[in-house]
Parts: sequence; structure tokens; C-alpha cells
Amino acid sequence: MPENSTEVRAGVKKKACHAALLAGMLLYLTVFFAADAERCRVGLFLLIPDELLSAWMGGDPARIGILDRGFVLSLTAVILAVAAVIGRGALKAIGADQRLCRLEIVAFSLGTGLSLLSLGVFLVGLAGLLHHSMLLRVLLVAGLLLAFRQGVMRSEAWRDSRGCDIPPFRGSEGSRFSLARHGVWLAAPLLVFLFLGAMMPPWEFDVREYHLQVPKEWFLEGRIEFLPHNVYGNMPLAAEMPALLAMVLFRGGADWWWAALIGKTVMAAFAPLAALSLYTTGRRLVSPTAGIVAALLFLATPWGIYVSMTGLNEGVIAAYSILAFQALLLGCAPGDSESGARIRPGFAMLAGFLAGSAAACKYPALLFTVFPLFAGCLGLGGRQRWKSAALFLLAAGCVVGPWYAKNALMTGNPVYPLVFGGRTRTPERIEQWNRAHQVPRDDQGRRYHPAQLADSLALVGWNSRLTHPLLLPLALLAAWVGRRPVPLRGLLAALLWVFLVWWLATHRVDRFLVPVLSWVALLAGCGFVTFRRCVGRPAATALLLASLVYGAVYTIAPTTGLYDPRLLVSLTELRRDEPDEPGGPSRVSAAHRFLNDHLEPDQRVLLVGDAQPFDLEVPVLYNTCFDQCHFERLLRDRSGDQRREALQAEGISHVFIHWGELARYRSPGNYGYSDFVTRQLVWNELVKQQGLLRPVRLEIETHVGEMFQVVDE
Repeated sequence: MPENSTEVRAGVKKKACHAALLAGMLLYLTVFFAADAERCRVGLFLLIPDELLSAWMGGDPARIGILDRGFVLSLTAVILAVAAVIGRGALKAIGADQRLCRLEIVAFSLGTGLSLLSLGVFLVGLAGLLHHSMLLRVLLVAGLLLAFRQGVMRSEAWRDSRGCDIPPFRGSEGSRFSLARHGVWLAAPLLVFLFLGAMMPPWEFDVREYHLQVPKEWFLEGRIEFLPHNVYGNMPLAAEMPALLAMVLFRGGADWWWAALIGKTVMAAFAPLAALSLYTTGRRLVSPTAGIVAALLFLATPWGIYVSMTGLNEGVIAAYSILAFQALLLGCAPGDSESGARIRPGFAMLAGFLAGSAAACKYPALLFTVFPLFAGCLGLGGRQRWKSAALFLLAAGCVVGPWYAKNALMTGNPVYPLVFGGRTRTPERIEQWNRAHQVPRDDQGRRYHPAQLADSLALVGWNSRLTHPLLLPLALLAAWVGRRPVPLRGLLAALLWVFLVWWLATHRVDRFLVPVLSWVALLAGCGFVTFRRCVGRPAATALLLASLVYGAVYTIAPTTGLYDPRLLVSLTELRRDEPDEPGGPSRVSAAHRFLNDHLEPDQRVLLVGDAQPFDLEVPVLYNTCFDQCHFERLLRDRSGDQRREALQAEGISHVFIHWGELARYRSPGNYGYSDFVTRQLVWNELVKQQGLLRPVRLEIETHVGEMFQVVDE
């Protein structure tokens, strides 16, 4: 009787814990959906799919023209195939192709190859050989011939690999669950949408300002060089190198525009690459279900889809981060992660190279990816920890070092424009940059207050507009479970470190955490296995599927403004993007269309306040708000004749002033802008008194922007 009584009490306690877990999940979901009314309204698009289809067609079936996507997709596939061949050879060279399943070989080959390809383009650009496209074309053809002759499919490691039947590091579920077998089909619609969005012309501010604009400028100049007018263009931009590669390889009358779309699509390919890595990592750590759920949650999280299809580089960093973690994990033989015996040298180098690849895309990855994984090398390396750590750092330095060396030589600051300033960085501009990127203060001037911490936790937990409803609770469940693999404990510590750095040293923008979204998704996939065991397979599966549908619908709903919805409209039409009627949807501004139509090849436009010149097909002079204002440089403290001579010396025929952007920059708490540019100066002095500028009528409101033509004499 006592034993039976103990078993009954244990059973009751277990059921109570499971009920509390389910109740806690439902409470969290209530808070999640109550935080943003838009999350509930997007479900209406399931009832009116014709509205969604109409938006994709641009409101008119006659505008459908998707055949031109074939050009972008085919050349994207060529770049990815060549990268995979290069990466496969690199894996074999360092001995990191052993004991891998076929999917792991594909993932590491593609990730490593894309990084090597980007590094090669960067070095060619530094040498000033971007106009010698034959060099890169010969290398491309040689890579394709090598792939045809040898073939990755026929490689010895591929034949000897055991597919997905390699036992996981920790115990398996013992049976194949249908979600693990067929979950890939749930991802298919999201991937189709992802690539349709990725092939769209860029509309996001940062992408049009520097992610694609800077490769365009380097291509037109024929070399990678310092850009004194675009502070962002002097940061590491490895993720953007495929766009530059495409511009060099596929030259034509308007090569840079189409090539930019190819590069943007290559960047989007890192999302399924991250999902593949998540699946294979989760499968080894816990079970196939953990892996497929981690991959699905990553793809169904609006943040992941948004950054991938808009051309931002956080998705690329997220892919490199999970690949680097996976390489470190695979470097330990089964059981080594418990004993800390050693990390095989090839995998220590692979992990370092992939972590360095993340840092070659953006500075924060040094702290968010390289540092925690370096600490992992020390923790898992046993008596050879320093050897493993040295190999890790050496490999990381090989891929990220050239970017920092380039900055050191060209600007005097390896991490330009951070910390040490550098070329063109006056004390005033350094202060402006630091003020814009400092830890935010509350109304009472405090930066580190418990109320601010609570707000940040809420932002990460449920208030972030583009998060997923199951991501945080399932990740926390993986953290809460007592018996968890050692690598997951290390991943939890790494995520805690990332959050502390983000909260203590950055301006706490939630997008800055997207690079570790893949790590959170891995924890969530592992947490789902525990959740399913507690509440039962039917309830857990139903909740997961409902959340995946929500994530997909929220992402594709045109009302959320996450993408340009005209997915089926011809790219050729979208390039010019002239509205059919006044006030219609437009990606390219009326000012930029006017300039493309009316400027001669020897004429140049000066943009003031406008730092998105990507769609301009004419020579342009511009600056970001953090750089010297060209308008002020050319006109301050000069007479009318001197001003005319200065503009003519620069070839300036037109000046476009974006008053709307200037007002935004000068608004309280924003970045700031030179106070030299005023309406009084422009109209009273330059137009009326000196007759230097002549107004040009545009189909936009004058409070938004005004175009002027420079009067010769």
C-alpha cells in the first residue's frame, strides 16, 4: 500500500505539472496575441484569399510577368552550385568531411563555399580587378567543369556517409514521428514565398542605402575602396559580395540592377541553409522531431523571413552562427561533449571559419558569435583546449581579418567607424554616431533601470512585432528541463551572454537579436519534444501547426507591410515602377524617375537628405547623415559665382532636397543632420538672390522634396 500510495502521489504530481505547463502556455499565448491587435486580424486573409492574390498581381492580372524570375533563379543556382563545389573541396582539405551525414555535407559545403566565394570576390575587388570579369568567369567555368567531372554525389565521403541514420549524441525517440518524416512539406510554401520576395527589387531603407548600393558603387568604380560619403559602406560586407560577384560575371547594359537581385536572392538562400543545419543539429542532439520543429519555427518566424527576403544580412549571420555551433558540436566524438576530451582540429577550424564568416558580415557578430563559440572551444577542448582555441581563432581571422585589415589601411581604424574613429571622423561626427547608437535613456535619464529591463524582456518575449508565438516558451522549456545535453547548456549560456551584451551595450533594437534566432529555434525544437511528452502528441501537434499557419499568414499578409506584395508583377515593370494612377503604389520615387529620364550621361545629381540612391541610373553625389554634407561642403561661405563653379566642378546639374528625410533626421531623439540646409537658404538666397538654382516641378508635395536645376549663367 505505501508503495502504491507513493506511485499515485507521483502520478498526481506529474499530471498537475503537465496541466500547469499547458495552462502556462495558454496564458503566454493570451498575452502574446493581446499585445498586438494586428496578430489577430491577419487571420482574415485565410477567408479572403482573392484579396491576397490581387495584391500579388498588382491589382491587375494583365500585370503578371514571372518569367523574368527564371533569369534570376538560374544564375542564383549557378552561384550556389559553384559555392558548394568550392566548399566541398575545403571540407576535404581540412579533414572536416568525415562522420557527416549527407545533409550535413551539403550544409557545410554550401556555407563554407559561399564564404570562400565572398572572400575571393573581396580580394579581387581590393586588387582593383572588378572590371576584368574574364578572370572570375574563367574560375567559374573551371569550377563547373570540376563539378561535372568529379561530382559531389560521387565523392568517397558522400558514398560512405550513412544519410540520416547516424545515431544522435543523446537518446532518440525510438520511433519515426510523421512530423519528422513530412515536416519538410510544411516548409515548402514558406520557401516559395521567401524566394518570390527575395527576387523583388529592394525597398527597405538600409538595403537601398548600403547593402546593395555599396556593391553597385564598387562595381562602377572597378575596385573596393573607401567610401567617405557612406559610413556604412566601410563596415564588413561579406554577405553582400555575391551581389558584386553577379555584377562582375553577368555584365550587360544594366547589369548591376539585375545582378543585385541575384545577390539578394543568394542572401535569401541562407534561410533554408540555416533550416537544414537546424534539422541535422536537432536530430543529433535530441531527435528528428526536434530538428524538424526547430527548422520550421525558424522559417515561420516573421523576423527570419523578413530579413532574408528584404536583403538585410542578419539572416546570413544566423545561418553562419548555427553552422559554426554545429561544427563545434560535431568536433566532439560521441561522449566527448560530456568528458571534454578534445575537439578534432578540422572541426575546430571549420567552426572558427564559419564564426569568422558571421563576423565578416557585421561587427556585432564578434561578440554574439565568435566570442561565445571561442569560449565553447575552451570548455570542450579538454587538455588540448588551447590548441583547439588557437585553431578556431586562426580560421576566424583568415576570413574576417582581411576586412579589418582593409579598414585599418584605408581609414586608420580596423573597426571603422566604431570606438577609434578614423578617416573623416571628426569629433562632432563621432559624437553624433555615439549619440545615435548609445544605450537609450528613459524619461528620467536612466539607462539601466529594472523597469527598462522589464520592457526589454517583454520586447524579446512577446512585444516584438515579428516574433513567433511558440519560440520563447518552447526555448524556455528546453532551458527548464533538468536533463539536457551539455551542448544545450552551453547554448543557453551563450544566449544569456548575447542578451546581456545587447541590453548593456547597444541601443536595444530587437532586429539586432535576429542573428541568434537560429540558436533560439534549436532550443525551441528541443523544448517541443518535452512539451509533446507532457501534454500529449495530438495537442502539441495541433498547437504547433496552428502557430506555423499563424507565422506564415502574418508574414504574407500585405497589411503588415513586411514586403512589397506585387510578387507576380514583371520585374522589368517594377524597375521603373511608375504608378498607373496618382498616389498608387510605388517603390521608386517620382524624383528618381525624373532623374533617370532627363539627365544626360555627363550630368550628375546632388542628393541632400536622400541616402537611398540605389535605383538611380545616373551619376550621383550623396552622403548619409553621419558623413560630411556635400551640399554644405560645396556652398558654405562662398559667393554665388564660387558656388556655381564648385557645383560645375563636380558636374552637378540638378539638386534634389528631401525635406521629409531632413525633418526626420532632425526630429528629437533621431540621428541629426547639418543645420546648414534650410528652406530660407535655398529659396531666398540660392534661387531668388543668386539665381543659382531653378525649381523643377515634380509630382510630389513640396514639403516632402524639391528638385532644382543648376543654372549655368
